[in-house]
This record gives sequence, C-alpha cells and structure tokens, in this order.
Amino acid sequence: MTEKPRHNLEGVFAAVLLAALLVTMTIQVVLRAGFSMTVSWLEEAIRIIFVWAVYASVLVAAVDDKHIRVAQHLWLLPVTGRRVVLTLADLGWVAFNAVLIYGGTVYSLSLIEFPYRLPTTGVNLAWVFSIIPIAFTLLSIRILFNIRRRWRGEIDMSDAQKEM
Repeated sequence: MTEKPRHNLEGVFAAVLLAALLVTMTIQVVLRAGFSMTVSWLEEAIRIIFVWAVYASVLVAAVDDKHIRVAQHLWLLPVTGRRVVLTLADLGWVAFNAVLIYGGTVYSLSLIEFPYRLPTTGVNLAWVFSIIPIAFTLLSIRILFNIRRRWRGEIDMSDAQKEM
C-alpha cells in the first residue's frame, strides 16, 4: 500500500524558501554572467533566504522523526528499552534546544535594542537571526510530539536502522 503524501506547514515553508532561493540565485547568475551586472540587494536577500531555508529544512526532518542519529545499537534492546533510550536522547535534545532558544532570543532582542542593519537592504539583522529561536522552538515542539507518538506506537522505530 502506498502511503498518501502529507503536507505540513514546515514542508510548505521550506519549499517556498528553497524556491525563492533558486529564483533569486538564478536571477543573480544570469545578470552577472549574461549582462555583466549585479544587483547588490539580491546578494543580501540570497543570504537571508539561505539562512531561513536551512533552518526551515531542519524542521522538515523533525516532522516524522527522521533526523540522523546513531541507532544501530538500539536493536539490542527490547521495544520498551528503545523507547526509553530514544526518549531520554530526545529530552536531552530539547534541553539543548532550550539553551539555543534562550541565546537566540537574547541576541535577537539585543539587535532590536541596538540595531545592526545590512548595508544595501537596510534589513535589521534581528529579523535574520530571529529564525534561530523560532526554528528551535518549533523543533522542540515537534520532538515532544514525536516522543508521544513513539510511545503510542505511531512511529516506526526501525526506520533509522533500515537506512544504515
């Protein structure tokens, strides 16, 4: 039976950002190679879109618990043991994310108080770096949902081992 494709907000957001990155980079390359000209604000826009696209793409992997992890040793444990080990690892990951959320929020707020604007577009870097607390908050929420789904048996824990 073929699994029906699911659409989620993270995937749509990442796809839109990757498409925008492709379009802006193509325009810049065509202008530079074909017409010997550059649009300076496009360079900054490409960098901003790239940073946001990377963090959005990280969220896509978290939707179905598909992040890279060392999991081959889990086959030595019974199913409950696997769930316990994965839950502890994920809770450690959420704790690490909390540190990043805090640091990213403090830094983004400092850029609002003491703005640093990009030279061409005038965009405050607070908007660029705000993706860090946003992405890690959403990632933590997904991880917590995945812990619950794993304990309910809704996540196939053998996927990580099959791909190795």
